[in-house]
Amino acid sequence: MKKMKELGYSKMGLIIGGIVLFFLPFLITNPYFIYVVNLILIYIILTLGLDLLVGYTGQVSLGHAGLFGIGAYSAALFSTKLDYSFWVTLPLATIITTMIGFVVGFIGLKLVEEYLVMATLAFGTILWLVFLNWSDLTGGPMGVSAIPAPPTIRIGSILEYGFNKYIDYYPLFVAFVLLSIFVTRLIIRSGFGRACTAIRDDELAAQAMGIPVFKTKVVMFTISSAYCGVAGALYAHFLHVVSPETFAFAMSVTILTMVMIGGQGSIIGAILGATLLTVTSEALRSTPELRMMIYGLLIILVMMFFPRGIMGLMHLFKEKFIKNKTVNTVVNSEVKKEGLRYE
Repeated sequence: MKKMKELGYSKMGLIIGGIVLFFLPFLITNPYFIYVVNLILIYIILTLGLDLLVGYTGQVSLGHAGLFGIGAYSAALFSTKLDYSFWVTLPLATIITTMIGFVVGFIGLKLVEEYLVMATLAFGTILWLVFLNWSDLTGGPMGVSAIPAPPTIRIGSILEYGFNKYIDYYPLFVAFVLLSIFVTRLIIRSGFGRACTAIRDDELAAQAMGIPVFKTKVVMFTISSAYCGVAGALYAHFLHVVSPETFAFAMSVTILTMVMIGGQGSIIGAILGATLLTVTSEALRSTPELRMMIYGLLIILVMMFFPRGIMGLMHLFKEKFIKNKTVNTVVNSEVKKEGLRYE
């Protein structure tokens, strides 16, 4: 316990998570379960991106499903119409999504609070209608299919690694999740990340301290959009098909719920939220209307009883545990000092 405290609970959680990720493919043999795990990894990237905006900057977006769709459709169209490799479509989809995210952020972040939420909701709805109705480009309701898998990786004549089964995608997705976590930590520990946190806590005070509030929020929205581009490209090449219903309003609610349930402003919270909600979503796949009802109920319960999510509850428990332990230590030391005894 002492070593855990010295290391830090967050770092310890990430280490345990890394160990679990390493041994997971050896413990799970069912292809469907591996499929769900891969989806969880994609949603972790999405949740980390949105949490940078919601948890660290205090800006709520309901348009990230649209940005996710831009990344997915960009990768799908580049690979099917232009025959580009995954290693080309991934950066291209990320760049396109980032650029569109910058435009949306530049326009939308001039609004505040509920007006920003409505603006991003409108943006996501417009994109969904584009995906649904621009049949010549997006395939309309049928979407884009026959998206190729990433090409086989060859290192000389010694190593050859193909993407033929769900388990083959697992190391690739883990690598991108670890990269996303690393980049997220760099951002939140930087001066820019502290500026975002200051804006989240008190925008007027941050502005008085000389922080360029609007510019900082736009940059963070742009970075958050880049996560959506990466996740979208991975999603398209993993499922080999993209269709409009995936990127509807319900997806934006799902991603936001992941952030809220796990705990805003927490990397581990984003991982927990993405895991729990993905498993719940798969369990309720046959009843989508019940799924949305449960999501709404979860958000209400979280906002009412534990607004900081799962990680907030864990921190609260830790604070109470440490406080009680400190009080007991002080009392026992005083008892020993005075030579008293408990009756």
